[in-house]
Amino acid sequence: MRAFLAVEIPQHVRKHVWRIVEDEKHNDMPIKWVKLENMHITLKFLGEIDEKQQADISSTIKQIVGKHESFAVSLKDIGCFPNPKYPRVLWIGVEKGSEALCTLAREIDEQLVRLGFKQEKRFHPHLTIARMRKPCVIDAILRHSIVTDTFKSEAVVLCKSTLTPQGPIYEPLERYALK
Repeated sequence: MRAFLAVEIPQHVRKHVWRIVEDEKHNDMPIKWVKLENMHITLKFLGEIDEKQQADISSTIKQIVGKHESFAVSLKDIGCFPNPKYPRVLWIGVEKGSEALCTLAREIDEQLVRLGFKQEKRFHPHLTIARMRKPCVIDAILRHSIVTDTFKSEAVVLCKSTLTPQGPIYEPLERYALK
């Protein structure tokens, strides 16, 4: 199964972000917007894993999150990867909680490399809101102002991702509670 580790975003925060998506959807740009129910902050994309790997991942993540306190998170501003001249991914940045997310992602990455997973080049905490189908000008989207309520991140979630023609379907498999 295809899987990733993430931090969930509460429904009221996703709905706040969704207002921007609704404002922009009518502009008929070559953009695939992330569905409201799929919004999350990815800590580590795992790719295809089997049951044995899932058990190893689960054991490792339990140990890591058991050392970390829950923490406050807020989202702010819109950005893109790799840059505004050639955008591929649109995202909302993490304002509060960025350092805690980076620490958690780094520890997860370091431990999962020992299990044979690819090491990440660098982690930039963000909430992906869209992917570009082809190059387009997104200056107006980047000018949107957004600041969300602060919410508490209390767990890391192992999610299964099933790809369909209508878009991915994410299913939480396990939750690992922070202290």
